[in-house]
Amino acid sequence: MNAMQNIQYPLPSILYLTPSSRVPGRRKSIGQFRLNSLDLDRFNRLLGRLGRLAPLIADQVVTAARELNQGNRQAEPPCIVQRVRIAETVAEMVADAAWMAASASNTAVPARLVAGYLQEPESLIPDWLPQVGRLDDAIVVETAWPRLADEVDGYLDFRRLRRIEADLRGCAENDFRFDRKDWQEQRRVEAALKAHRCAVRETSYLPAPCAMFRIH
Repeated sequence: MNAMQNIQYPLPSILYLTPSSRVPGRRKSIGQFRLNSLDLDRFNRLLGRLGRLAPLIADQVVTAARELNQGNRQAEPPCIVQRVRIAETVAEMVADAAWMAASASNTAVPARLVAGYLQEPESLIPDWLPQVGRLDDAIVVETAWPRLADEVDGYLDFRRLRRIEADLRGCAENDFRFDRKDWQEQRRVEAALKAHRCAVRETSYLPAPCAMFRIH
């Protein structure tokens, strides 16, 4: 399993609270920026399509942003950085026709929704906001990840094997056909090779040793 699947840094816990367990709040501003209720409604509709059951309220988003602002004020929090990298990989995956042509709808739809949100000119939180400008992107990835984790993991392996094949051919990755079927075949070949090497380590090509001669 690829390391990207093991998301190490959790988002603030307030984002996971259900309506019955969270404490109502009135915070609506992150620094000088005030969340727009219409933008939040659109954001919640997107999260709903990605699988989130309970909509977020402004106070949850603002409280999470303030919590993340408590640390190093010169850098994005690791929980955001990690999810933004995943989002960028998802966008690359969506743009890769060789992979997406055979994607199932239950992964293609959320992948395109995530990639589409990255291109939104007006997102819930503006990207220019220090430290937490990509918090909304991170929330989108977090929501979609249960449906996308295996697909992204497979895509990363697809790219790895495509690069190997390009190196063997001595050409660029775009100069030959390599799709999901080719990837699956290469995975089978690679697995067979690994199994063969493992068997060689545990056995020997030499015949079994003969019993020692004894002189009576």
